[in-house]
Amino acid sequence: MHFDGLDLNLLVALDALLSERSVTRAASRLCVTQPAVSVALQKLRLQFSDQLLERVGRRMELTPFAEELALPLKELLHQIRGLVESRSGFDPATDSRNFRLLMSSSIAEIFGVPALRKLREVAPGMHCQIDMFVTPDMLRRVQDGEIDLSIQVFQPGLWNPVADVQVFSHEALFADRYVLVGDAANERIFEGIDFEGFCAIDHIETRFAGNMVSLPERSLALQPRRPNTPLILPTYKLAIEAVIGSTMTAIVPHRIARDAAQRHRLKIVEVPYEIGLLEQTMIWHKRNHNDPGHSWLRGFLSEFAATTMGPMA
Repeated sequence: MHFDGLDLNLLVALDALLSERSVTRAASRLCVTQPAVSVALQKLRLQFSDQLLERVGRRMELTPFAEELALPLKELLHQIRGLVESRSGFDPATDSRNFRLLMSSSIAEIFGVPALRKLREVAPGMHCQIDMFVTPDMLRRVQDGEIDLSIQVFQPGLWNPVADVQVFSHEALFADRYVLVGDAANERIFEGIDFEGFCAIDHIETRFAGNMVSLPERSLALQPRRPNTPLILPTYKLAIEAVIGSTMTAIVPHRIARDAAQRHRLKIVEVPYEIGLLEQTMIWHKRNHNDPGHSWLRGFLSEFAATTMGPMA
């Protein structure tokens, strides 16, 4: 292992490689070319006298040394960044930063993309990547630094546990309510439909990433009975598309249903059982709490939500 002449930029590349476990994804995260990351990996292997990443079947896996190195390296880089940026602050008009955001496809459509389009006007040097692959290990990805900021429901039991939930900070962005939707020609769906009538109609279930049960389905599981579910889809948008021209129902957030109703003949009524509010929340690791750039981005998103999303739909 050799430390003389170690380039700090190599540690940044190493952090991306260990987080992404892929030269291609690390290059995308760093906004550099794939050959440049390959060269950095070769230098790092020589520097640490370790392969760091090894191919196992069709995947790249961390060596035992790399596994031990990953978290201390991430903490070290955050400390260095915090030290430097605490002295310089953050000027959105001139400074450059890269952020990776996690949110569902529906939230990206109604909030994320409009917000980042506006962000471009006030912070032209800030580059944001939206990751819509929402999985149960979301908190682990935030903890590991793979995700800088997540916009999700922050509810115990929804996400796989991590070592310490106390290491996360969160702030509410906006709220929504769930509604029952169906094709406009479906006469079996009407305002005031009771639970028995709802259970008599085929229902579309939404499961994110194929295995994450949505909040409406979690609440439905507590009811004495449920409707027949012939179809399970991974997004609310696909669920809405599936009810059009069919006799099935789906339960989706009202903001998404309202937007879809402008393009389709969609019937929207109240859900005949208690679900609770859908509260979209910013979630981040506390190590980023005082980071000037991260703090500025959170403030921007909070203000954008307040001015554009308005009261609950």
